[in-house]
Amino acid sequence: MLDARTAQQARVLQHTIAQANISVFRLWWHYFSLSGDVGELEIDAYLQQALHLPSSQRQLLDHAAHELINDWPGQQTDTPTRHEPR
Repeated sequence: MLDARTAQQARVLQHTIAQANISVFRLWWHYFSLSGDVGELEIDAYLQQALHLPSSQRQLLDHAAHELINDWPGQQTDTPTRHEPR
């Protein structure tokens, strides 16, 4: 079970990527490219508030999401698109 603050962070991040139409896979891929060491399944569980991630990994995940959102208007990246409909 996540503490209230961590659960809120997970909810906000999940809402943010949903609004930006960023898949969990795409978030994970970018996070992983920034030296993240948690798998896609664990990130999905965190976003569903079912798994606690260390603070350093949550910060890196937030950073990855913000980088993707800042690139959002162009969306021309070399990120694989598995799980993303075209």
